[in-house]
Order: sequence, then C-alpha cells, then structure tokens
Amino acid sequence: MAQTFRSRRRQEPEPVRIDLNGVFASTIGAASGIREGELGTLRPRLAAAIETLQSERAQGLHPFLDLPQDRDALGEMLSLVQQLREDVDHLVVLGIGGSARGARALAAALDGAPRRKHRDAPELIVADNIDPASFARLLDELDLSRTVFSVVSKSGETSETMAQFLIVRERLLRELGAMDYVKHILVTTDADAGSLRQIVNDEGFPSTAFPGGVSGRFSALSSVHLLPVALLGIDVEEILDGAAAMDERCRERDPEKNPAALLAGVRYLLDVLHGVPTAVLMPYCDRLAPLADWWCQLWAESLGKRVERDGGRLSIGQTPVRAIGAADQHSQMQLYLDGPADKVVTFVRVADAGVQLEIPRSYPDLEDVAYLGGHGLGDLLVMEQRAMELALNKRGRPTIAIEMPHLTPFTIGQLVYLMEVETTLVAALFGIDPFNQPAVEEGKRLTFGLAGKPGYEDERGEIERWLAAKLPERVV
Repeated sequence: MAQTFRSRRRQEPEPVRIDLNGVFASTIGAASGIREGELGTLRPRLAAAIETLQSERAQGLHPFLDLPQDRDALGEMLSLVQQLREDVDHLVVLGIGGSARGARALAAALDGAPRRKHRDAPELIVADNIDPASFARLLDELDLSRTVFSVVSKSGETSETMAQFLIVRERLLRELGAMDYVKHILVTTDADAGSLRQIVNDEGFPSTAFPGGVSGRFSALSSVHLLPVALLGIDVEEILDGAAAMDERCRERDPEKNPAALLAGVRYLLDVLHGVPTAVLMPYCDRLAPLADWWCQLWAESLGKRVERDGGRLSIGQTPVRAIGAADQHSQMQLYLDGPADKVVTFVRVADAGVQLEIPRSYPDLEDVAYLGGHGLGDLLVMEQRAMELALNKRGRPTIAIEMPHLTPFTIGQLVYLMEVETTLVAALFGIDPFNQPAVEEGKRLTFGLAGKPGYEDERGEIERWLAAKLPERVV
C-alpha cells in the first residue's frame, strides 16, 4: 500500500528536503553548534526509537501512522462529500484544537483562503473558538438553509464544541423546523461511546467515526480533516500519497537516512546539550501560516510534560513559536538575531510559489529602488529567507531549512506526516508519552466545576476558595 503514490499520477514524486547544515558546529561554530561526535553518540538511541515505533506499529499501536494507507475510509468519506455538495453553500466546522486546526491548515495551504473557489464547492469556515461576538456574527451572516455544521469532538464532552452545537441546534430547530434541521448537522465523534454518540443515536444525525486510537492533534491526515478539504475540490488522495511517500522515508532504520529521526535528534541535542528551549517555525508563505499554528499545538501538547525522574520532578518540552516570513523579519527577527541564543529557527520555503509576479523596472535613476526591477516577487521572498538564514548562522544561531519544491497536495502530505513522526521520535528520546495531555485535563475539570457539571463539586469549591483568597488591594 505504501507504494500507491508511485502507480498513480506521479511518475517523479517531488520530495520535501531538509537542510540541517545550520545546526552543526562546522557551520555556526563550536559554541552553539552540534558536534559530529554528539550526534554519533545519539545514533544508537535514535535507531532504537525507530525500531520501537515500527514494532509497536506492527502490533496495532499508533494508528495515525497508517492513515496514509487507509483508502477504504477514504472511499466512504468521498461518498459523503458528494452528498454534502448538493444544495450546500457553507460547511462550518465546530471543533477546537486538534479537531479543527488540521482542516484549516490543509485548506489554507491548498485552496489559498480557505474560501469558495468553485461554484459547486461549499465555503469552508472553521469556528474553533467561543467568543460570543464572533460566533453570533457568524450565525447571523449564514443562510442556515444552505449550511451544514460539522460537529467534531472525539470524546463528545468538549465543553466549547458542545456549547456551539447546542446553540446551533436550537437555531436550526427554530428556523428550519424539526423535520429538516437534522440534515444540517454532521457529527464526527467516537464510534461507540460518549454523549455525542448517544445524541447521534437518539436524533439520527449523519455521522462519521473519529479514527480509533488517534488523538486529535495527530488526526490531520484522517477523514476528520480530509472531508472538509475534499469539499473544496482538493485532491485528498494526493495528500495521502505524499504522506505515504514520506512514510517510506521515515521507516528507514538507519537514522542518517531517516529525515524524521535526524530532525528529532538535532532538536533533542540542541535542547539538552546546547540550551535551546525554543523552537520557531517560520514559513515564507502566507498559505502555510495555519500549518504553523497546527504544528505549535502538535509540538506543545505532545512534548510539554512533567515527569518524575531521579527523585524529583522534571519539566520537559521546547516552546514552539510561529513566525511568518518575510513579515516577521520586521518584528521578531531582531530578537532572534541579537537576543538570547535560546532558539532554533526552522524555515519553510516554497521554491516555486506557482504564481509569476514580476517587479516592474521603474525609476531606473533611483538605485535604492531600481535594483528590484526584473526580479520575481517569489524570487525575492526566497532571497530574503536565505539572507535571514545566513544572518542567524553568522551569529552562531542554529537553523533548519525545509524546502518544498511546490505547494501541492503531495508535498503538504509529506510535510504533515514528517512533523508527526518527528514529534513522536523526539518524545521517545525524552522518554515521555506524546499522546496524552494530563495538565490540560486539569483545566477541563476545573471548567466543569465552574459550569456546574455533576461530579465536579470539589473543583468548584477549589476555584471559589482561590477567588476568595485574592487580595483586593492587589487588583489595580
């Protein structure tokens, strides 16, 4: 199955390439750069992490790794897409975090907005927050008779998503009536359990199953996110083909030939040995900004853990930061260049933006302007990225450069899969579980207590005591 991408439309697949020169001492100096000996010492642990991951995968663990090969689920999802396209102008995703960011990242990268691109394709709207002003305005602007709401919650207990669902359901009932409103709600949740699944069983909403064993932030290549993307007319099979191509590379047992392992190794060494606790992802492409947001959640929630080790508690995890080139050269780059040497900047550049926009040869007598004439705007963007990469390296600041030849479904599938496997291997090096989020669960329990959910009276009492202990004189 992993070979399917070769037998279809692409005879010469375009690989995503990773340039790691900027993390080594030979490029940025011995003070902050990784030495060959350091990486050599880590290679046995990296090889063991790869072997363990693939062995556990063969036992049925980590099912997110097999999503690129799950074409049966894809066929079912595409059939549903055809049904949804009929008489629908808007698909609104109601979800938060990992239930929403994957769809937004893929759609923005490949459709450009996301916005309506073809007359027969609905507009995709991702409503992933509960600001009442924003949500009320959205509902007021929609023609509900031509809108489908995709409610996404794996557990069926996500406070924000269920609150949105209850508001939407009431609005649809009032405006469309009890007979017609059901077909305007599509539910994605656990196949068997949870309150949302019970609601589906009781009311008969159309539904799809959240893939079993896949956490939200690792679900970007599942039908959860591919369904709304397919509605835009994007070739989701090509996304999976690209992911399958990267899967082949990431199965390589030799860490030096495995791009995810090499990335994991250098990030681990930079953090542990070189005092680099901040990871910046800086795409030089506006369409990749939502992908950077998705990656920030993947990195932070997977790797930010507190563990018991050596008789004490240890906090682990690089802080992810999202920046966009070239705009953030003029806001954040000053800090990266001259501020604390505690960041690794990962650039993502698209070699060919797919649009030729030449800068006119105007004002030839003004040399501060004339030099731009004749260059393409995309070429200038690549020049700026390379210039910033060199500027950082000259100051001994580590950089990684990821190059995508074009921004296509095939290349975006590669990049998403690479990032997921890299995150998993970094977690293995740190000895932590990348698939849980225990600290976030505490915040959920406290919210349940404040909102009056039965069984969370202790949490409500804890918050009330905390609020009562606040000193009025310290509130100014």
